Amino acid sequence: MDSQLLLEIYKKQARMIYFYLKKNGCSHEDAEDIVQESYMKYIAYSSGVPSDKALAYIFAISMNEFKKMLRKKGKEQAISIDDDHFWNKFTNNQDTESSVLSLEMNHEIAHTLERIQEVYKQLLLLKYELDLSYKEIALLLGMKEETVRTYLFRARKEFQKKWRDLHE
Repeated sequence: MDSQLLLEIYKKQARMIYFYLKKNGCSHEDAEDIVQESYMKYIAYSSGVPSDKALAYIFAISMNEFKKMLRKKGKEQAISIDDDHFWNKFTNNQDTESSVLSLEMNHEIAHTLERIQEVYKQLLLLKYELDLSYKEIALLLGMKEETVRTYLFRARKEFQKKWRDLHE
C-alpha cells in the first residue's frame, strides 16, 4: 500500500478511533498506544485486506486491543457519557440540584448502555456521542449504510426497553 495513502488514512481516522476509545473509558495514554498498535498491525497484515475495508479492519483491531488491555488490567469497561467533571458543573449557571440530577442521569444512561448488546452500544456511541453520520459509521464498521440504519433503529428500541425496565 502507498505510504502517502496510509498516512492520509491515519490523519483522518486515528482521531475518530482515539475519541471512541476515550468514550469507552480508555485513558489518554492507553488510547494513543492502542491506535498506534492498531495501525502497526494493519501495516504488517494489510496485504490481505481490501483497501475499502481498511478502516473497518483498523477499528476492529483497536477494539480487540482495548478489550485485551482491559482483561490484562482486570478492569471493566466504563462508558463516559459526559466529559465534564463533577466540580466543573458547579461553575456554570445551573443550580446545584440540576447539576446533581444531570450527573445521576449520565450514570443511568451509562448503566443502561452496559445492559444492551455490544454492537448496539457501539452504534449508539458513534452516532450520538461522536455525532458521526450513517455513512461515516458504515465506513468505520465496514457495514452497508442501510444496515447501520437498521441496527441503530434496533439499538434505540433496545435502549428504550432497558431504560423503561430500569425506571419501572
